Amino acid sequence: MEANNHRTKLTMSELGNLWSQYMNDTMAVCVLRYFLSNVQDEKIKEILAFALGLSELHINKIKQFLSDDEYSIPVGFTDEDVNPSAPPLFSDTFFAFYLHIMAIHGLTRYSGSFGSTMREDQRNYLSECITETLDLYNRSTALLLEKGIISKPPTLNGDYKPESVKKENWLTGWFSTKRPINAIELGGVYLSLQKTMMKEVLQLGFSQVAQSKEVREFLQRGLKLCRKHNTVLSSFLQEEDLHAPRSFASEITKSTIPPFSDKLMLNHVSLLIAFTIGFYGESLSVCQRRDLSVSYARMATEVGLYAEDGANILIENGWMEQPPLAIDHQKLAREQ
Repeated sequence: MEANNHRTKLTMSELGNLWSQYMNDTMAVCVLRYFLSNVQDEKIKEILAFALGLSELHINKIKQFLSDDEYSIPVGFTDEDVNPSAPPLFSDTFFAFYLHIMAIHGLTRYSGSFGSTMREDQRNYLSECITETLDLYNRSTALLLEKGIISKPPTLNGDYKPESVKKENWLTGWFSTKRPINAIELGGVYLSLQKTMMKEVLQLGFSQVAQSKEVREFLQRGLKLCRKHNTVLSSFLQEEDLHAPRSFASEITKSTIPPFSDKLMLNHVSLLIAFTIGFYGESLSVCQRRDLSVSYARMATEVGLYAEDGANILIENGWMEQPPLAIDHQKLAREQ
């Protein structure tokens, strides 16, 4: 607890972190409950159950934190947003890959929250979340490798010798001055491809079962954008004769019965869109070739414009829950 036994109130950033985590974990509970009702593979089922347990544990802790500081509990996502008895929309293989990618996103979000967290109990909570999510990542990665589901990034089949950059064209990346992609850039491209491929599968599957025409059309637009970006990113590997990650588009069934509400599906895609902008920006920050940097910047802009359209649909349908706001003192004064 805090120094001198003085327990301070949650800061707005800490409150925002808890609010976001509550929304994400209530969504995860709905998704994982449905996955568990359809999974056949016992090893994948075990990890899904582990992930569900983590989300349920986090929800209970967040409720306690908010209640202790006399804040309202968000609505989030409920039983109304999931139909666990719906037929399988995805295969067991995709369930395992989904857990792997979402664990990566979780690690990024939890560690990022540390920079705006002061209260000791919140820092301890985030430390626990990171440890638990790291365990989920290790379990899902080991399973994917054991079953041969995931493809590893390319290896460097040759000698590496420390050497200083001697020419300015190291930074260019166009025409005859283009140099081979370096190991740091390759890591960003490969992971970006894996994350985008997961979003591609979700958008394809969700568009197949969405009830609203507007939502279906939005998801189909996103699918085309994912495939466009996958082509761009894959080209940077192909021109070096390096392999791209495998696609999981074949892991979608022919079911047209919605397992989730349109509200949940659109919010889930919107969450992944936000992640996309983040990991494009992170990959851009380590680029040392201009053509690759330009591609990331352009793709992030395209995703940002697409995200705005999705937010408008959420707002129009009353599906976007409002985060906690700062007090508008001027408005209060005007209302006196």
